[in-house]
Amino acid sequence: MTDIAKKHRDRLSELKCNVEDSNRFFKKNYERYTEFMSFVFYEALTQQDRNTLEELGKPTLEFNILEAYISRLRGEFAKQQPSLIVRAADGIPAYMINNAFSDVIKTVEAHLRAIFFDASNDKLEYDIYSDLLGGGFSVFEVYTDYVNNMSFDQNIFVGRPFSPLLCGFDPMAQDSHKGDGKYCFQLYPKTRKDFEARYGKKATEGMALSKSIEGFSWSYMGDSDDIVLICDYYEKQMRPMTIHKLTNGLTVTDDQYKELLERWEESGLLEQPPAIERSRKSWKETIVRYRFCENQMLDVAQTNYEHLPLVFVDGNSVKLSSGHSYQQVTRPYVYHAKGAQRLKNYSGQSLGGELENIVQHKWVVAQEALPDNVTYLDAYQNVQKADTLIYKHYNDGDPSQVLPPPREVQRAQIPPDIMATFQMCDSTTQSILGSYDAALGINDNQLSGIAINNGAIQSNNASVPYLIGYIKGLNRVAQIITDLIPKYYRTPRTIPVLTPSGKRDYVVINEPKNPDSIDMKYDSKSLQVKVETGVNFALQKEASLRTITQLMQASPTFSDFINTKGLNFILDNIEVRGIEELKEKAQEFERELEQKQQQQSQMQQEVMQQQMQVQQAKAQAEVQKDQADAMKAMKEAQGLSKSEIEQAKLDLEAQKAAADATAKQEKLDLDTAELLAKIQREDVDNMLEQQRIEAENMRSQVELMKDFAMLQKQASENEEE
Repeated sequence: MTDIAKKHRDRLSELKCNVEDSNRFFKKNYERYTEFMSFVFYEALTQQDRNTLEELGKPTLEFNILEAYISRLRGEFAKQQPSLIVRAADGIPAYMINNAFSDVIKTVEAHLRAIFFDASNDKLEYDIYSDLLGGGFSVFEVYTDYVNNMSFDQNIFVGRPFSPLLCGFDPMAQDSHKGDGKYCFQLYPKTRKDFEARYGKKATEGMALSKSIEGFSWSYMGDSDDIVLICDYYEKQMRPMTIHKLTNGLTVTDDQYKELLERWEESGLLEQPPAIERSRKSWKETIVRYRFCENQMLDVAQTNYEHLPLVFVDGNSVKLSSGHSYQQVTRPYVYHAKGAQRLKNYSGQSLGGELENIVQHKWVVAQEALPDNVTYLDAYQNVQKADTLIYKHYNDGDPSQVLPPPREVQRAQIPPDIMATFQMCDSTTQSILGSYDAALGINDNQLSGIAINNGAIQSNNASVPYLIGYIKGLNRVAQIITDLIPKYYRTPRTIPVLTPSGKRDYVVINEPKNPDSIDMKYDSKSLQVKVETGVNFALQKEASLRTITQLMQASPTFSDFINTKGLNFILDNIEVRGIEELKEKAQEFERELEQKQQQQSQMQQEVMQQQMQVQQAKAQAEVQKDQADAMKAMKEAQGLSKSEIEQAKLDLEAQKAAADATAKQEKLDLDTAELLAKIQREDVDNMLEQQRIEAENMRSQVELMKDFAMLQKQASENEEE
């Protein structure tokens, strides 16, 4: 362990106090998170509930109906892909907007998409969204690590901390991601053995090692080993700096301007470098990481972060004020449905108690009326076997003492209110959660599949606040990564990218000799990132495709537009296997079709030029004929000889024949060109018709498969009924 300056060691009590204050401020939310995660995903009965049921003699049954609602939303979220947009920041100088800067924007956007894709493969997004729905909040962590144990290059990663319950933020933070706070922290539990192996046995001397886990403890005794908490505490620190506005409109720091002058001199440019127009004092935020435990400071490091690396992801919290104080109340998706779940359990337990206490006796008979013969008694005891009840009609054979005949025991009816309450809890839960699609499709409603899908889409709206909270957190993560890229990607290397079509690739960066290389040494403040919800739910895609189909049928012009320009849009709203490969082939098809259209247009232009040439030839022939007639008239008027007149006629006929032959040849060429153009148009029309037929067949197969799946589902439901 390195030596730590005294000024840092002296701050240990202050930092510990901040951690404990933050924990107290958010304590109720931590407890609510733990309560609902257990209530929804583990068991809906507490130990106190079980003890009460045992005292009342009721069965300890539970009927969890809440997890199904969350699981449905998680399943739909797994098909959802947020859209990512990177653009130039507002107010940057116009001269910076060039091809190189556009390449940087595209590369950063594609690399962010690749990072999020790799994280989703580790179920990061799924786990975060599950935390929001089940517990009410979660936390993203942005960190860097070496590519492998033999590399000096570092990659940027996004992950989920060990537990959101072990993360904390400045209580004064107001933004949803809490990045405007002064500090954040993350606690790591370590066994005493592992802790001493890393920091030595002296590090655990003087630790309290509390025996109780109630409240907050820096160390406590576990079941098998003692547990020590290590805290990574990230704090914002403000440092003064001088900024300059240059004559070219760029704003730089003092160090950046000195570096600019050095590069300008090295480049050998004859022009004068941009001069300083004005300057002012400002502040620069830096993040310092303190690592400490209960009794000592373990490490202090200056980081490259300009934003706090822990991002709070809010589900659907509310802020309540009381006088001059306020508190943030995080709420899980099923927060208001807890009572309905408990009522469901209680009514089901009452129903189970009634069934458990049903009287099994079949006959009521006087003891004196029982027959003496043991064989006859078997009919009373073995009620499942068909037999005849024999009993004594008189007491001891005395006709004056008539005994009552055996009578069947009438079972008490289970109160109908119990069953009605048990069934009512389902519809009550749906109303509380705003999830109405589960009530659709009942035989009494006679609703169509389109109505069921529309109801499911509307039901998703009730969970939109949680999706928006997730997108806000993801947007903050993208901002942090965009700021870290030029700080960690400084050497020649390759980075993974993911195109909007879903194709993975690699891009060469920071390699001057490579013409395809992208220089990633950009100013992070020149870029802005925005993450939006993508309309990619399966039901929403199906509805979008159905709407486009109806518009194409209603408007031939719109149909032509979609068939020529909107093929990729249609494919984006289709859920089939190999859709990414199909999109690539569709792009190739569009390029080939565009080339054929250009060729066809060029041929039409050539045909038109040939027609114009034929018309010009005809006009010239007419002019020559008129000239010949005029010459004939003049010669006849001059009294030419008969032989000269005949020769003039022959010359005129020869010229006319030559002009007619030229016109016929040009007409033949024109007819040939028109025929070739017609054949090519027919080939294109046949190809388009064939593709339309194939697309129609594919759509019909998909609809048949959907109908078959629906029939199977209905058949299984009928069998269950």
